[in-house]
Amino acid sequence: MAKTDNGPYEVGFGKPPQPTQFKPGQSGNPAGRPRGAKNFATAIQQELDARVTVTENGRRRRISKCEVIAKLLVNKSATGDLKAMLLLLNEARARETNAANPAADAVLDIPEDRRVFDGIIARIRNSVPQSQPSSPENGADAVRTSETEE
Repeated sequence: MAKTDNGPYEVGFGKPPQPTQFKPGQSGNPAGRPRGAKNFATAIQQELDARVTVTENGRRRRISKCEVIAKLLVNKSATGDLKAMLLLLNEARARETNAANPAADAVLDIPEDRRVFDGIIARIRNSVPQSQPSSPENGADAVRTSETEE
């Protein structure tokens, strides 16, 4: 046990010797990520939110780059660019489904998916013997027995 000015200090797990501890303000990883560094998604969002000046119908307006991209995509789609149409329709479809079905189990709202799910549950229930023992050891044997019979 090492002695300190404040009294005894026990060295052990999570309690390194005081001379080797980091000093206040000293980082344990000096070559690590600098403070305030942004990740890629944050940098993209910041750039999309940046405002630019555009001339629209003879008038100058300041709009975000995201709005500029949306306008260009819609205009290219309107002129018949198939790639732009596909991209626009996929984005619109994705937004519609997210807005209409925000729940995680929204898949079961579709009748076909519900039938498939019910069929899987029925097959699982049919494969497990009706009289299941209460102990875990016997339960494991019962499952092995049913698997070997198939």
